[in-house]
Amino acid sequence: MIATRLLPVLLPACLLCLLLPGALALAQTPPPAASASLPLPATLAVINGKPLGSQGFWEAMQQGFAREIFEELLHRRVVWDEAQRLGIALSKQEFEQALKGVKAEYPTEAAFQASLRQQGMSEDFFVQRLKTEMLLDKIVDQRGSIPEEEIAAYYDKHRDQFVRPPRVHLWDIVTTDVDSAYAARRRIAAGEDFARVAREMSVAPSASQGGDLGWLTADEIADRLMRDTAFCLEVGQTSNPLLVEGKYHVLYVTEAQPGVSRTLAQARPDIIIALREEKGLTREAVLDSLVRTAEIQINWDPLRYLNAEYLAMKQIKIAVDGKPLDLPRPAFITQGGRMLVPAKAVAEALGARLSWKAETSTLLVERAGKKAAFQVGNRIASLDDKSVTMSEAPRIEGGVLMVEPRPLVEGLGARLQWEPLRNTLSVKSVP
Repeated sequence: MIATRLLPVLLPACLLCLLLPGALALAQTPPPAASASLPLPATLAVINGKPLGSQGFWEAMQQGFAREIFEELLHRRVVWDEAQRLGIALSKQEFEQALKGVKAEYPTEAAFQASLRQQGMSEDFFVQRLKTEMLLDKIVDQRGSIPEEEIAAYYDKHRDQFVRPPRVHLWDIVTTDVDSAYAARRRIAAGEDFARVAREMSVAPSASQGGDLGWLTADEIADRLMRDTAFCLEVGQTSNPLLVEGKYHVLYVTEAQPGVSRTLAQARPDIIIALREEKGLTREAVLDSLVRTAEIQINWDPLRYLNAEYLAMKQIKIAVDGKPLDLPRPAFITQGGRMLVPAKAVAEALGARLSWKAETSTLLVERAGKKAAFQVGNRIASLDDKSVTMSEAPRIEGGVLMVEPRPLVEGLGARLQWEPLRNTLSVKSVP
């Protein structure tokens, strides 16, 4: 029952020390360390009178779980570091309340502890996981702050999404012949309890629940005849037998609710989630960005191959109309926090015509009647004879002109969107 939204490592916390003593040090400050390092005995266990050596166990652990354990510790480290940078902290009261909420899912403290043992997890290790989860939520809340006017605009534009359709609490008795169906209906009409008759006569799986199908909207009832009948019945009314796919159904409605519209206040949490997804500010995206921007150097040979993966994560990708570009030089983020992209590669992918004025170090670009000019070292770009000030001046990197993407793309009548989950700048050739 205990779940975490970070990597699900189901190993005893002490094995973290056995596997990655160096990596564990990453998580010790500010999170406390898990437990003291313990040496492996030469014979780990004796099974059917035969020894199980620790060497084979160690090799299996390296192959099967080392990466997952390291990434759990990595996630913990980057989340705690970012929380510290942003001045985010957990109060004792809010953590104890969250822990109490988790334990409330179990009938007793002993059941909670048993669940931890089944997952191979110490309570201290679980506490660190929970704190990391809570800190990540706070980071997402701070990064993903949505203006109230934007929330209201989304609500007005998507009102149909916040309407709960009418629904009925539906019960059903299913028989294989019409005589049995009518017999069931007569018993109900005579005053017998529907659930009792369903348990005795229905051949459907719902018979064990007395024929109770729960609350259903019209869209959740596949058969048209059953759907129309269910929403025509009055509360407390039983239908005549309905022939559906070779079987006979007797329907019964115990409750009905009309369709209602959720207010802006009621819909607000769901709107915030939707807007965060649009903006790439989900928990997964934020955690991914923390890992991508972290400086990671792995020194343990079994995991050294991850260095290349983490380095590749940092590279910004560009796609035009869904097609990835082969860039002559990678896009990058400047110290001022602005992205620069290879101007020629992006413009040509949009079908623009380019010319280079060597005497002024200026790139001229034209597409569909729109013109733009970018001069090396000059933060003022010319877009259709209008001057636009950029945060970063165009520059030459390795013989490639790098510019801010928005003035270039939008100046040529296209549009762009940042996709953080893919670390990709997505460009659409049509606005």
